[in-house]
Amino acid sequence: MDLTLTEHAAFALQRRGIKIEWIEAAILAPDRTENREGKQSFLKCHRERGKMLRVVTRAGNHQHVITV
Repeated sequence: MDLTLTEHAAFALQRRGIKIEWIEAAILAPDRTENREGKQSFLKCHRERGKMLRVVTRAGNHQHVITV
């Protein structure tokens, strides 16, 4: 998957130790999605970390990641 990350998303990815594969998995097979204000959130449970990952993209372009 060819993703484009905003500066904010790239910083959050590095700071939180999030793998790009986790972002792709959340977008391709989310546990839940939410739509709001022109943005779409993909939520994926990561049991190995005991956390829920939220990937926020533009509603019409899921490859443009705004934040994680």
